[in-house]
Amino acid sequence: MTIQRRQPEGESPERLPQRWVLILITASFCGLAIGGLTGSVPAGAATALGLAGLLHKIMK
Repeated sequence: MTIQRRQPEGESPERLPQRWVLILITASFCGLAIGGLTGSVPAGAATALGLAGLLHKIMK
């Protein structure tokens, strides 16, 4: 049995939705900036993950 998800008009199932591209790029750059400023990779990674979650919640 195959489960098919409904796709919005004009959106290919193989491509990420545009909002996810925006979320991932924004979170990555912010995490990179925080990590670079603080010199702490975990701080940058935590910032990127937290921001990705927040943007996903807001842009739902």
